[in-house]
Amino acid sequence: MAGSIPGAAELARALEADGSLLYAVDGQDLDLVDIWPEHGSAAGLKLQVGFGVTGLVARTGKPVLLESDSPRNELHRRLLGLGPEQTVARMCVPLRGLDGNVVGVLAVHRSPRRPFCQEDLRAAESFAAVLGLRLHAEELWRAVNRHRGERDRLVKQAISAQEAERRRIAFDLHDGVTTALASMSFHLSAAELTVSELAADEDPAVSSRVQELRRARAELVSARELADMAYTQTRSAISGLHSLVLDDLGLVAAIESLVRMADRESGPAIELVVDPAAEPERIPDHAAAALYRIAQEALANVVKHAEASRVVLSLRRVGDSLVLGCTDDGKGFDPARRRSARSSEADQAQHFGLSSIAERCALIEASLRVESAPDRGTTVLVELPLQPADSA
Repeated sequence: MAGSIPGAAELARALEADGSLLYAVDGQDLDLVDIWPEHGSAAGLKLQVGFGVTGLVARTGKPVLLESDSPRNELHRRLLGLGPEQTVARMCVPLRGLDGNVVGVLAVHRSPRRPFCQEDLRAAESFAAVLGLRLHAEELWRAVNRHRGERDRLVKQAISAQEAERRRIAFDLHDGVTTALASMSFHLSAAELTVSELAADEDPAVSSRVQELRRARAELVSARELADMAYTQTRSAISGLHSLVLDDLGLVAAIESLVRMADRESGPAIELVVDPAAEPERIPDHAAAALYRIAQEALANVVKHAEASRVVLSLRRVGDSLVLGCTDDGKGFDPARRRSARSSEADQAQHFGLSSIAERCALIEASLRVESAPDRGTTVLVELPLQPADSA
């Protein structure tokens, strides 16, 4: 309230007034944003656009000079320093914003023995343009902060909902598909054993029967291998869909688990470097989830496309930011050429991976830098500002 836009005291002195009040239009209300002399009850004053002298100026956009006025609002009278029968000379000037609309009202007052004149009005209007712009700028800033807060809330909800859906699908796959595949593999193994025993008991002289059983056994072995492969791939998909480690132990532990899983597969050697000062606990849960997905996508890009022998995944503190890095010694690419021509399927797949990373960065307002050159590897850097320690 009072003091958010300074200048009431200076305005009163410049206009030779006993006091001044500065109002901002808020919908159909007029909020008092600055007053001089200061008054402990100022925060309680609420006027309506269109009602009273000040409200009329806000509605019509026309200034008003009153030689003698006696406001009916008791709080307003106290702010003007008026006793029960006293009157006051007033001057109310509209304040306009960038679009020309009235965004506030400047009201000054003094003794009715010295009423305001046109010269006073011209002096007040010389301040009005600047005051209007300042009020409009504050209004826009408040709107930006409101929209930013709403955007942050929606992003958090979207990422949380996405992770919840991933978790649900992962649990459904675990409890349904993987259980069925494991059972299938068990029954196929039992069937293979039974067929093997039957083939062993057959009279070798009856060659056609033995050959049929052997062929059946070979088909069962192939089916069991396919079931085992489907089970392994489903388990891998479950791990990719959702990280229980991220939920339970946080970002660093989740990335460590991601690296261990990648190391078990045939691919480049992966080194994880974590700066003790990184302080990933200072980022919100939805941002941690996004960074985990970015690390996951970056590693997948390297394994699938980079033909690298070594990868360094890092999490470090740089100034007031947390930086996630992924550097490989693979074949690299020409970023400019990649932007202009994405003809091959491999290029399209890798570009899709980088686009996914870029979209996640945009969601959490992190900056993304990709550095690469042919035969010189690729570096992906994601920089996320850390929350202040007192708001973490």
